[in-house]
Amino acid sequence: MISYFNTIFKPCVNTLMNLVPGKKPVSQYLRIIRDGFLPGRQIFCEMVFILTTKCTLRCENCNNLMPCYKQPYNIPSDTIISDIYSFLNQIDTCVKLSLLGGEPFVYPDLGKVIDEFVDNKKIMYLSMTTNATIIPKEEILKRLEHKKVVVHISDYDLPMQKVDELIAVFKKRGIKYTHKKDVDWVIPGPVTKRGKEIGQLKKEYESCYSSRYCRTVLNGKAYLCARGAHLTDLGYMDEPHDCFDMRKKRTKAEFRKEFRKFYLSDYAMACDHCDHALNISVRAGVQKTGQEEQ
Repeated sequence: MISYFNTIFKPCVNTLMNLVPGKKPVSQYLRIIRDGFLPGRQIFCEMVFILTTKCTLRCENCNNLMPCYKQPYNIPSDTIISDIYSFLNQIDTCVKLSLLGGEPFVYPDLGKVIDEFVDNKKIMYLSMTTNATIIPKEEILKRLEHKKVVVHISDYDLPMQKVDELIAVFKKRGIKYTHKKDVDWVIPGPVTKRGKEIGQLKKEYESCYSSRYCRTVLNGKAYLCARGAHLTDLGYMDEPHDCFDMRKKRTKAEFRKEFRKFYLSDYAMACDHCDHALNISVRAGVQKTGQEEQ
């Protein structure tokens, strides 16, 4: 119960509180309590679905390893939609369903995916995170005006970013957004294994943001963290412990039981490919100039 409270229920409340500034309807908190504690109900704070590995930046120390993709790609929208339904059909509430890249505003079928899910009753909010290098087209801006959509702007103070212009557009159109000034990043380190013991992995994962948020779905499989998803996709890691096959045929009861067990994992093998626990900071968003891998 303590693990459930710290890993699922409390993050649901925090996610709702911190989506955008301002008070949220009491009914939304009551919904979290209902689906968090009533027998037979299931709620999760956030699920991230990767749309594309294409990005407009090539950041050194990118936690999600975007510069390592020699042939970045878009995932077909029909595949994305099917995978999201595979998740939603088994649960009662997702506080925030995130559409991520790469850079989501380069994804050609973003509007189609938003249209499919923006009014889905199981999703409380639909979010995207952008590096603010692109001002979305009119057809996307209209969709972002929906009351359930939130855009998170990551600001690295780079000359190619259009942060002020994007914020001005969002304010004019009433689009919900957050603006995060990322001055420093913690270095994730190289993709190689470190040889950490399970006890160390548990300690590091427990203190990591990803142990409570950021379960990430890429190509039909859920991962305990976004870095683990891309480590696997790029062939640097193959750890069944960190992976949950969303497309495997299961009954609803089987899915709920197995996914909850996966979600409540107390360690991630991806931590063996990560140096976040060392807490070494560098300037955020520094751009790579060569073709070297991380």
